[in-house]
Amino acid sequence: MTPASAPLQPTRDGYRLTVISAVYNVARYLPEFIASLEAQTFDHGRVQVVAVDDGSTDESADLLRAWARDTRYAVTVLSKENGGQSSARNLGLDAASGDWVTFADPDDMLDPEYFTQIEAFLAKNPEAAMAATNLLDFHELTGETRNTHPLRHRFTGGDRLVDLDRHPNFFHMSGGTSVFPLRALQDLGLRFDLRVAPTFEDAHFIQRFLLASPDRKIAYLESARYLYRRRADGSSTLQTSRRDPRKYTDVLEYGLLDLLQRAKAQAGPVPRWLQNAIIYDLTWHFRAEESANTSAGKISADTAAQFHRLVAEIRSHLDPSVIDSFTVVRRSPTQREALLHGYSAEPWHSEEIFLDRLDQDRQLVRLRYRFAGTPPTETLRLRGLPVEPVHAKTRAHTYFREPLLTERILWVSAAGSIEVDLNGVRMPLTFTEPAPQKPYSVRPSQIRQQSEPEHAVPELSAKRIPAVELPKVSAEDRRILRFSSLRPVRRLFANAWVLMDRDENANDSAEHLFRYLRKHRRDINAWFVLKKDTPDWHRLKKEGFKRLVPHGSLLWKALCLNARHIVSSHADVYVHDPFRLGSGHKPTWKFTFLQHGVIKDDLSRWLNAKPITNFVTTTPAEFASIAGNGSPYVFTTRETHLTGLPRHDRLARLARKASAKAEKRSIVVMPTWRQDLAGLQLQAGGWAREINPAFFESEFHHEWSGVLRSPRLAALAREHGLEVVFVPHPNLKPYVPLMELPAHVTVKTYDQDDVQEILSRAAVVVTDYSSVAFDAAFIRRPIAYFQFDKAAVFGGAHITKPGYFSYERDGFGPVATGFDELMDNVAAALDPAGTAGTALEEYRERMERTFTLPQDGACARVTAMVERSTVPLSVRKAHGNPTAAPEAPPITYELFNAPLT
Repeated sequence: MTPASAPLQPTRDGYRLTVISAVYNVARYLPEFIASLEAQTFDHGRVQVVAVDDGSTDESADLLRAWARDTRYAVTVLSKENGGQSSARNLGLDAASGDWVTFADPDDMLDPEYFTQIEAFLAKNPEAAMAATNLLDFHELTGETRNTHPLRHRFTGGDRLVDLDRHPNFFHMSGGTSVFPLRALQDLGLRFDLRVAPTFEDAHFIQRFLLASPDRKIAYLESARYLYRRRADGSSTLQTSRRDPRKYTDVLEYGLLDLLQRAKAQAGPVPRWLQNAIIYDLTWHFRAEESANTSAGKISADTAAQFHRLVAEIRSHLDPSVIDSFTVVRRSPTQREALLHGYSAEPWHSEEIFLDRLDQDRQLVRLRYRFAGTPPTETLRLRGLPVEPVHAKTRAHTYFREPLLTERILWVSAAGSIEVDLNGVRMPLTFTEPAPQKPYSVRPSQIRQQSEPEHAVPELSAKRIPAVELPKVSAEDRRILRFSSLRPVRRLFANAWVLMDRDENANDSAEHLFRYLRKHRRDINAWFVLKKDTPDWHRLKKEGFKRLVPHGSLLWKALCLNARHIVSSHADVYVHDPFRLGSGHKPTWKFTFLQHGVIKDDLSRWLNAKPITNFVTTTPAEFASIAGNGSPYVFTTRETHLTGLPRHDRLARLARKASAKAEKRSIVVMPTWRQDLAGLQLQAGGWAREINPAFFESEFHHEWSGVLRSPRLAALAREHGLEVVFVPHPNLKPYVPLMELPAHVTVKTYDQDDVQEILSRAAVVVTDYSSVAFDAAFIRRPIAYFQFDKAAVFGGAHITKPGYFSYERDGFGPVATGFDELMDNVAAALDPAGTAGTALEEYRERMERTFTLPQDGACARVTAMVERSTVPLSVRKAHGNPTAAPEAPPITYELFNAPLT
């Protein structure tokens, strides 16, 4: 008899269901898992539990054995050396004897009706090849249970039997929520493949089972609810898997590619449901690469090369129409195009040119299109005449080190009709983002909505048109609008510049620019925004500043609605898009991003979505990394300017003063933070976190405590008449009182001390990956890097993604990976005339090459940049050589002001 082709009879042991659970170091979760089993309404005597302890080093095995002695369930506890979840489940399968088998994970929980609902449906539908239960996300941090799984659409119709061949979007991927007929697994000799790890082993097992089944009717059980634990500490295999190189090699080769090859061997087309499952898994790889805080992009060059080789082979087995029409989860257009065209030998470009942004002041419009392979020949025409773009660049869409797509970004005059040819073919222009995919099938609801009835009855047709809901405008919103529209208020805030750093903190570039404007440019209507009753508010008030507006107040909203510019060192949403009234009114200012420091890492995935009009940069290399061709940023020379940071004006003055008075009096230690050491959030969405006990056992704490407690560092400080100053990162500050630092170490903090004063008086700055090194290098202070965890940080432990900056090639000081090496580097920095003087000269030359702008004048340059962003272009026809043959003259542009760079 073929597998799962007929109803199964109970086994001789009488167990209807076997639960196999692979257990590894989950003692803290086991009590809740066990309690959920004990709460089941189904007859416990008909359930077998096989718990496989996979070499746990905590109390997991003891808890299981104690439970086995006390429960009515038939519990078998097996133990083995640690070999991974798949090997544990395979051992459990050898001991299973129920009619049906499932693989619940021991850190999850089951709804009390879970077994009852499974049994009720399978008893009525014996033709089901397998069952899939409804996975809900249990968020450990908040205790909330949410129905947010990307494949939740499969359960919206209640309990039902679905033919996978007819409904290929109903593929299933989770072993914990799968229920299989044991006899079918035994007949097939099916086991989990140990090579498929750290993820996809479940999906691989399920698809192999379905490929071997004579039919693929799956019972989707909305009523059987499985609570999947989202661990608050992020320690689950799924949550940590992106740091494992096997996810990009073994999973693809032994998982995805193996399934496609098995399907091909059956001498038929690869089933659409299997293609959808493969595309689904690949989509998460591409989505992770586009997220702001991914660690996936930090895989090695060799791993990346293997990944792309395997994806190219996988892609050769996929139908382009299936890739194009895949809608199971949302994809960005670039994710779809990367898989569809990025691995093809044939060049490709977009079928439409997308116009998505208008600069009304300068009368410029932005055009975008993408291509893969050879760039198309591009011709622009304005008013029928050839024209060059005012600003243009190519942006690389890089996935795992490989630029699979290139985006062309053009800013062109909007003063006349525009036409674009690619490869000699006139292209359609569109004001809406091109559709993510073409429709390859339509649903009845779409037909009814989109099609015109052949014999429409006006009265009935009108009833189908939904009423337009007018926005609800609250009394408070009406009060804000009335106040903002008052003539005195409009006059007070006309063309205002709103300057702010953070809502609770100042003393960054926005404050320094505000000071400059109030002293040198009173003609500019500048205001500074800050939360009232904060330390910086009282400090600025004490200094006599009157143009302070309390953040969140009625006056602040009136300022925002009337202002011309928002100028800030931060790019958070609460800065550039702080509110929208019920009437739809919101600030319509131009956003100047001053930056918090010099960008060295790749922040494109975070910043590209920001509505930045002016983007401040400080070094030529930073400027090129943002606006240059092939960079990952969307910004061009229109937005990006080489001006320097306004706060550097004061830093340079302080440094000159300190040098003149020989006030270099400290060894400054300023490490950055490690995100994986953060404690649990005290509340969802908040910044405050608990103290993480694991911090004190971490390598980070051990190494930096060793530096601060070092007798050699203390001796160097005494020898040169210096103090040791420790400036902890704000996230590190709560741990400092518990670090037991020696008395000779002075602790200073960002919120209570003047960091610029500290840097200006530094004899040497000791840091790791912090951008504060750029501030120290700007004033030519020696730097010593301590990167003991370099492999881990660049392998994904830190949330940043490396950019153009290389510490070995571009860094401002020697990089040490060990303690003794660091102390040698600090000693050399304090004795530049010693034997290491020649080596140190190279770092001084790097500083000179990096910072090419004058040390003073950043505030003035930024001010001119902001003013220029509202000055329109002039357009003229350049007639060229009058003796040449007559032809259409090109159009060129002139700026009313000369460019800054």
